[in-house]
Amino acid sequence: MLISGLSALYARWAIKESRKANELNRFKALLDLKAGYLNEMSNQMKAAKDWGKDDSFTQACRNKFAEVDIKHREVCKELDAYHSRLVKNKI
Repeated sequence: MLISGLSALYARWAIKESRKANELNRFKALLDLKAGYLNEMSNQMKAAKDWGKDDSFTQACRNKFAEVDIKHREVCKELDAYHSRLVKNKI
């Protein structure tokens, strides 16, 4: 009886720790996505600036920048939610 009780407690603790690890991995993945999007936005701005002309290539760079900016903002919203949960120690 004692062994089964301890086993149940350990299983409960292991599940809680596993959930924490999954949440922290998701947070890390979101941070990586954010960094990747910022890098892509920087590359598009640099490419358009280095090209120096206002033509279809520059417009394509602007369009790609706008697409990536939307994705970046979505990731930032998710990160804000995770950040508040981390600060409140709910993860």
